[in-house]
Amino acid sequence: MARAADPTQMIIFPIAEEVEIDTPSTPAGEVWSKVLNVFENWAGFRRMYWGRHVEEPGQVHLHIVRDSLHQHYALLASPEWQQLTHSLTALGVSSATLLTVRHAMMSEFTPQPKALGNGAPVTGTAIYLTPDPAGWEATWALWTTIVPKVPGCLGVTGGWMVEPMEEQLCYVVYVGWESVEVHDAYHHTNHFRQRVVILREHNQGYREYGHVAFKHSRIGRPANL
Repeated sequence: MARAADPTQMIIFPIAEEVEIDTPSTPAGEVWSKVLNVFENWAGFRRMYWGRHVEEPGQVHLHIVRDSLHQHYALLASPEWQQLTHSLTALGVSSATLLTVRHAMMSEFTPQPKALGNGAPVTGTAIYLTPDPAGWEATWALWTTIVPKVPGCLGVTGGWMVEPMEEQLCYVVYVGWESVEVHDAYHHTNHFRQRVVILREHNQGYREYGHVAFKHSRIGRPANL
């Protein structure tokens, strides 16, 4: 059973791999730290975590958890957001239009999952398009009783996205794994082949499959995610 959902802002920054944002002593690291400070100092902050996409390392994925969705949207409409996006030019992000900003109500489906910056070396992700919310929730509930038992799985999280994709409701999943290789190897097992039909129910396919190495985090007051 899922725990209560947390309002999570998910931002993808196109920052070149060679830009050392996670080394505070570098000019880029100093800029990135100031960007993170803006998110942390905004109302309702609980937690944030970030890392590079494994397959596309020119993408930095940052997730911020707050008390409410309204607080996320309020930041996007604020002067602080304008200043933040302007500062990103120093990291090679020339316009705020290059950012991908989404929101989801994220829940945990396993006890103390290590996905999403809680210790998993990589987190596998995909976005499922579904015209049948009730059917998909039943499908996902079943899958979350299966995949946590797979060797190398380090916990399951996911939730409904606020913004539609391709004009459809969508559900984003994040599953922690020991490595990309372990995750990919599972897809070639009989165990997966015999059960993958479950994931094909009540959805019209998935988008943006890949892995993120959420290596860094900041924590405010205690949060579920």
